[in-house]
Formats: sequence, C-alpha cells, structure tokens
Amino acid sequence: MPELIVTDAACTRCGACVSVCPLRIVELPEENLPPRFTEEGAGRCIICGHCEAVCPTAALVVDDPRLDPAVYPPPMAPLAPEELDAYLRMRRSIRHFRPEPVPREAIEGLLDVVRYAPTGSNGQRVRWLIIHDTAEVRRLTGLVVDWLRSQQEGDTPLSRHFNIAAMIRSWRKGNDPICRNAPHLAIAYTDRRHPTVAVDAVIAATHLDILAPAHGVGTCWAGFFQMAAEAWEPLQRALALPEGHHAGYTLLLGYPAVSYRRPPRRNRLAVDWR
Repeated sequence: MPELIVTDAACTRCGACVSVCPLRIVELPEENLPPRFTEEGAGRCIICGHCEAVCPTAALVVDDPRLDPAVYPPPMAPLAPEELDAYLRMRRSIRHFRPEPVPREAIEGLLDVVRYAPTGSNGQRVRWLIIHDTAEVRRLTGLVVDWLRSQQEGDTPLSRHFNIAAMIRSWRKGNDPICRNAPHLAIAYTDRRHPTVAVDAVIAATHLDILAPAHGVGTCWAGFFQMAAEAWEPLQRALALPEGHHAGYTLLLGYPAVSYRRPPRRNRLAVDWR
C-alpha cells in the first residue's frame, strides 16, 4: 500500500498536492500539519504521482514497493513549442532499414522512457515483447504470409482492400512486404481482461513511435503483422505471450536506411466545432 512521505521542514502547506489529486484522497489538516492521505486514501491511491510532481519544494514523495526507486531531474528548460511542432511534422514511417541491429541497451533505454506513457487508472499494465533476433523476425513474418494465404480466397475485408496475391508473390521473390526487412519487432502486450488495456498498448506504442527518432531509431506500425497476431493461431502460439494476454500493437524497429530532409504536405485540417 502506498505511503505519503512529507518532509515537514520543506512543506509550505500550499495545498497544491491536495488540489491536483484526481481522487481527492490527499488532505491538508487544519492543525498546521503537513498533507496526508484521507482515512481510506492509501487504499484508493493509484500512484499517479501528481501530488509529488506538483510540489514546488519537493517536500512530498509517494512511496510504494512497486515503484522504481530511480528519480529523474526536471528539464533544464521547457521545450520550445515551435521546435516540438517541427519535430512532430518530421515523423516518418520507416520502410527501409539498415541491417545492423539496434543494441538491446538502446531499446531498453527507449522503453524506460515509454513506461511514463498514460494508462487507464494509472494501471501501468503494458508489457513489451522485443523480437531482437532478426532471423526470428523473418520466421514470424513467414507465419503472417501463411495467414495472408488463408485470406486470399473468398470475399474478405482484407482481400477487398489489399492485393494479397501480389504480396505473396513478392514474399516468394525474397522481398518483405510485411515487416520491410526490419531487424526487430516491438510488441506492446497486455492482459485482455482489463477494459482499458487495448488503448493503453496503443498509447505506449505511440510514445515509442514518437520517441525513437530522437535517438536515431526508426519505426513503422506493422498493420499486417498485427492483424495476423490477433487472428492467426500459429502466430499466436509462436509469440507465446502469457496466458490471458494479447498483442496490443506491433511496431517495426531499426535504424533508418534513408534520411528525410523536410516534412511532406498533408491533407487539409478537418475540424468540427460545437
């Protein structure tokens, strides 16, 4: 159960921690005492950390055995909005990868940041399966091609929108229209029994997709692989996720083989106001 630890000498009783608590389980006693949990607060705390993050004097800490003890300094200066705007416009789906692998420690460093992505009720239930062995990526891709063959006959949603036969022919010729010869796969997976985990996994994958280019790593959303992971039992067996878990989304991962110089144009913005 979490514990609210307050350094009395540093606490100014400003009440910021009380005002930001989403569950209203932090209170400021009248007797000139520091903040504390309400009577049932500790049992209801989702360890979101808002109270700790907002404290202007760093007087408050939420402690729990589940938490990573590492602490990180705040940024030296806010990121300039125009710089972030430009960075996001330059985001690219990478479909041409260099063959050399991304070191495991580099991928782990990315995921260490991505774990700060939001999750439903701050459950932090997203886990990752990294297929780092490129030969294993190719083997799994072959299973996706098998699934494509099963979708080739008849009128299926996939066959109506994609030229499956051409993709299979391309694979036979030694090309990879599924995983684009990416050296790695990053699969965010979750326990399917919780109602928010499907969205949690996509949010986590999005954070990885946005973060990776800043570290020189490229990504692409692996749509065909993901569809097969949701529907094709041979691929599900090969992934061997824990019982009750499923692949929330899969990203291709590797060093880009090309450098993009400028953002392309996009469709005009479509917004409805009410």
